Amino acid sequence: MSKNKKILLVIEDQNLEKILTYLLKAWSYDVIVCPEGSLALEMAGQKYPDLIIIDAHLVKTDGLKLCKLLKYDFLTSYIPIIILIEKRQLRRNLLDIEQGVDDFLIKPPDPIDLEIRIALSLKSAAHQFHANALTKLPGNKSIEKLVKSHIDLNKIFSFAYVDINNFKSFNDKYGYISGDRIILQTARILTSAMKKYGRQGDFVGHIGGDDFVYITSPETEEIIAKECINEFDRLIPLHYSQEDRKAGHIRAKDRSGHQTNIPLMGLSIAIVNNLNFNVPSIFQLIEVAFEIKNFLKKHATSNYLVNRRVSDTGMDGRKNLQEQYSLELKKHHPHINTHKPLGQVMLETHLLNEAQLNETLATHWTTGQRVGEAAVSMGFIEEADVKRLIEHQPSFPHSEKKHSREVS
Repeated sequence: MSKNKKILLVIEDQNLEKILTYLLKAWSYDVIVCPEGSLALEMAGQKYPDLIIIDAHLVKTDGLKLCKLLKYDFLTSYIPIIILIEKRQLRRNLLDIEQGVDDFLIKPPDPIDLEIRIALSLKSAAHQFHANALTKLPGNKSIEKLVKSHIDLNKIFSFAYVDINNFKSFNDKYGYISGDRIILQTARILTSAMKKYGRQGDFVGHIGGDDFVYITSPETEEIIAKECINEFDRLIPLHYSQEDRKAGHIRAKDRSGHQTNIPLMGLSIAIVNNLNFNVPSIFQLIEVAFEIKNFLKKHATSNYLVNRRVSDTGMDGRKNLQEQYSLELKKHHPHINTHKPLGQVMLETHLLNEAQLNETLATHWTTGQRVGEAAVSMGFIEEADVKRLIEHQPSFPHSEKKHSREVS
């Protein structure tokens, strides 16, 4: 196994932290130190460590509760956790350990035991496919498990299936590396919207390719959808060439192999909730979501639609619902933010070249840093430049507004 893995240490005891840091670096691991338990969730969500080691006896934070929070958060649930605990407290906290921890060691840990436990935890994590390799979001197994749990507990929830329109055409023309950037940007848009408007226990997952899922409550299902669509339509056009952006389409082959104008990518969000509609199984839930998604994908623009039926009569009974879907769709055209993304402004004002912008955006998508913060941390620009751009950020020229909704 490759040793260039990142390990996050949540250790407030400075002597213990120095010893562990020394050992881990000697074993060729990259070490990230979190000096306070209260910062652990944020750091884990931004740094994407391969493994987390937590001291159970933090000063202001309960280490065991922190483990549960990390496992409860969709951004960090896949990361293996080793907790360091005193022997006298092991029996008392055994149940808590089983609920939120992958492994434990008695304090102070024996170096040989520690090295073996780390290697085994990383090896075990590498053989689990609960997280998507590109986005690090939970995958199919986690999605199915959560939905089944909600159904079994008769919990009211909203299931949103998210799909990118015309992704294949973009991927064919611009290449898989550019396609991966679209996937990463979309993942960041979804997780940011969920963090902004969602509630504890809400979830974002990556089915694979350009298909995502988010699970929330009926109260927040639409505001999250609107936020995702607004950000997607604002940010994604920057991934196209200037010529394609202005044209509002690309020339590519359709599914029948004929050259045609393919509109810029959009976002289709099919939402099904069980507020007034009994969902007996995940299979029926996905069937209804797919039907709505297929309807949405007939439209070139980004849209979302909520299933508002009180009952379901199966696939045959849904054939007459196209008119109802069309009426619902008219209610959901979002307001578009017309400010240019900061990344585009930095490129146009020559603060960054295209290669530097790509590096900055990659850091932004994978760590959660703001674009400006990422550019400063990488040494490309000064903090004063970012402040100046934000204070005087221009809107789109009138000629471009009707063609595209640009992206960061």
